[in-house]
Amino acid sequence: MLVRKIEEIKATDREVFAENKNWVSRRLLLKKDNMGFSLHETIIFAGTETHIWYKHHLEAVYCVEGEGEIETVADGKVYRITPGTMYALNNHDEHYLRGRKDMRLICVFNPPLTGTEVHLPDGSYPANE
Repeated sequence: MLVRKIEEIKATDREVFAENKNWVSRRLLLKKDNMGFSLHETIIFAGTETHIWYKHHLEAVYCVEGEGEIETVADGKVYRITPGTMYALNNHDEHYLRGRKDMRLICVFNPPLTGTEVHLPDGSYPANE
């Protein structure tokens, strides 16, 4: 059985900050945990905009705190994100994620992340084998 607490992850290699300081990802489950997906608590900071395009991963996100929006690049649609909102990037949707208030998100990735990923210039994470 695996049991982890966010407080135990802070200040370890499982806590990853964006280079631009837009977000912090606390990685609860990773590829090496052999669950077939990874699980993260991510904080998107207020007043930020992050370009994301997970070409190699599928992601589902559930908002538990805060407020923001997601805008899909292909059609310019904007979706408000508030507590209780789930969105899934089931088509590798290129998008902008904006924090209006600090947002606490629970994120699941398939395939699972290895743990050290940060966004590449095109907004993706590297493909992992």
